[in-house]
Amino acid sequence: MAEVEAVSSEKSGWFQALVKNRYLTLAFRLILAATFLTSSYGKLVDIERYSVDAVYDFGILPMALARPFGLVMPYLELLCALGLLFGVLTRLSALGIALMSLCFFIAKAIVLAQGRSIYCGCFGAVVDTLASQSIFLDIPMMLLAIQVMLFRKHFLAIGALLPRRWKEKLRPIW
Repeated sequence: MAEVEAVSSEKSGWFQALVKNRYLTLAFRLILAATFLTSSYGKLVDIERYSVDAVYDFGILPMALARPFGLVMPYLELLCALGLLFGVLTRLSALGIALMSLCFFIAKAIVLAQGRSIYCGCFGAVVDTLASQSIFLDIPMMLLAIQVMLFRKHFLAIGALLPRRWKEKLRPIW
């Protein structure tokens, strides 16, 4: 019995060390920032074509919501990416990316379950991707974002330059 507990403790210790690794979390922040900066840039080049039309193509949202969602989405991606890149409102930015990744996964799963093959518009003008290909990016992106959200103290973040009282007030979302 003690042997099983020792193995279990060893495994959880390894996982905790991985989760608490500030360099790994920084790498995850930068990967997410680069991915979502690329995505937002690709859509903002021609927002009607690469974002609004892509939302229409999915056919999930009602027409009244599809256009506003398509117009807002690239800017949300940009804000979350910049937040992660600079370490500003890092947890809030990571939460936004985790939720977007989950929504993207669900939307692509619905489209694929319907037997349709569409271009997802994930990276807009940068590269054409099919929903059947890019669906494999969404869950890993969500997991990276969750790791960043759970990390307590962010490394190389502008938030470290804030006065102490601001840090205390903003701790839950920074």
